[in-house]
Amino acid sequence: MSDRALLIEGAYVLTLDDADTAGFLTVVTQRGRISAIDAPAAARLRFPNADRFDAAGTVMIPGLINAHLHPESQLLKGWVEGLDLHGWRRATHFNRALALLGSEEGSALQRTAVRAALADCLLSGATTVATYGMTVGADRVAADALAELGLNGHVTIRDVAFAPFSTVPAWSTRPPRMYRLHAEEALTEAELAAAADAAARGERIVMHAAETRARRRLARRMFGATTVRLLARYGLLSPRLLLSHAVHIDAEERALLVEHGVGIVASPAAEMKLGDGVAPFTELLRAGVAVAIGTDSALCNNGNDTLLEARMLGLSQSLRYGAGAIAPAALLRCATVHGARVLGEADVRGRIVTGLAADLVLIDARSPRMQPLLARAPVDTVCANLIYAATGSDVRAVMVAGQWRVLRGCLVDLDASALWAELAEAGQTLLRKLA
Repeated sequence: MSDRALLIEGAYVLTLDDADTAGFLTVVTQRGRISAIDAPAAARLRFPNADRFDAAGTVMIPGLINAHLHPESQLLKGWVEGLDLHGWRRATHFNRALALLGSEEGSALQRTAVRAALADCLLSGATTVATYGMTVGADRVAADALAELGLNGHVTIRDVAFAPFSTVPAWSTRPPRMYRLHAEEALTEAELAAAADAAARGERIVMHAAETRARRRLARRMFGATTVRLLARYGLLSPRLLLSHAVHIDAEERALLVEHGVGIVASPAAEMKLGDGVAPFTELLRAGVAVAIGTDSALCNNGNDTLLEARMLGLSQSLRYGAGAIAPAALLRCATVHGARVLGEADVRGRIVTGLAADLVLIDARSPRMQPLLARAPVDTVCANLIYAATGSDVRAVMVAGQWRVLRGCLVDLDASALWAELAEAGQTLLRKLA
């Protein structure tokens, strides 16, 4: 990592700091962090010997955070079309494919899928990805792929005993780890008690929670309480708990989430496609809950575009609460600031603020999807165009921890076309193996 300062000049910058500072600012990076944000002339005076990067014609935002991704499902895109979440259990071909991907025979296919999914995230502006393996070994593969691509990330470990991380393989110390409770149908009293012990020693825990009405009913039948109340019974509600979906929760459960500072990950594309329902994210946000964004799975989303997911969040909430339920700037915060917060990294990334990680994305401001771009009272279209028009294909450059990982829309360190060709071949190979 170079000690030399870099001036990124000419972009219209949305810092997403507490004051919503925005404008044609120069962002200075050094040693992987943001060392200054200043007016262009002032920045050149302060750093006369710095390198310069011309970002004219772009909008700069903090790196997007995809807080929920099942990466190996990239290979199974389209395999369960037309089925809801519970219908997957009856899809024999799909379950055979999952078993194969988690076997030694299918390990190369699993790796191809994970690498392709994470590369797609990076190309569309995600600088941090939280991965949730669906198959045996996927989390270890994801840890390696995150490092290879230069992405920030988190992996989850499924261990019903919630053994201290010091007892698991060394790979799991990089990137950061979270435990996974998975979902209601997999819960037992013993696992919940073990999770409570892990929470007491300060571990982070994630769970698919109250995604469907059927899962809510299942929790009540098995434990005599709905999901959030059950977690409260075991003392698991805290800022270190991250709930995915939380579609079917009542007013009392929402109040519990607010009281204990629990983070939520919305995956609206999946939730709508599967017919799960439209979650009360607007009410949670208004109450101060951090609602992050995740693209979930190629099985029920078919893409890894976090910007597009933010759009889906806005549209779905407008259907439930009325037009403009969540403002575009707030939706952008869900994809950045709130993502960092729910992953315990609010003081590390998610905003363009001096001292935080230099995780930056440059969006093509000249794209037809971004025009007309107006940033002068009484009309400001920047955030609205980003959320409701732009897509990941408008990403021109991505910096992670001060290193360019995408330039001119291409991966810096890997050949994306080779990754896509490998993924296409892996799909054919998977079908042959299952024949």
